[in-house]
Amino acid sequence: MRLFAAVALTATLAFAATTRADDLPEGSIGVQIKIDEGKIVVVEPIKGSPAEKAGLKPGDVFVKVNDYAVKQKDATQEDLEAAVKEVVKHKPGEKIKVTVSRGGKEMTLEVTVGKRSEIFPKKDD
Repeated sequence: MRLFAAVALTATLAFAATTRADDLPEGSIGVQIKIDEGKIVVVEPIKGSPAEKAGLKPGDVFVKVNDYAVKQKDATQEDLEAAVKEVVKHKPGEKIKVTVSRGGKEMTLEVTVGKRSEIFPKKDD
C-alpha cells in the first residue's frame, strides 16, 4: 500500500482528517513523503520550499528529525505521522536537522522551517 503525504512536512494525515485547514500548524518544510518498502521516503520536495533549498531529493529515506529517530523498518502510517509531527511542532524560522539516507550514506541537512501558507498557497475558487 502506497501512502502519500503532502507534508509540512505540510500537515499530518491525522490533522488533515480531523482539523480544518485554518487550524493546521503553520510550520512546514514543504516535502511530499510516502511509505515505501517499510521506510519513509521523499517523493519530492515542493518547488522553492525549504526542503528543496536544503537539498532534500526524491528517494531520500528519513532517518532522523532532530533527535527523533524515524522508524527504518516496517514503518506504518502512524510512524509517518509521528515523523511529520516532529517537523510541524516547530515554528517558521526555526532550524531543524533532517538526517536522511541517500545512496547508502547518511547525511544531515539543516532546514529552516517555512510557513505552510506560503509553501502551499490557497487557490482562488
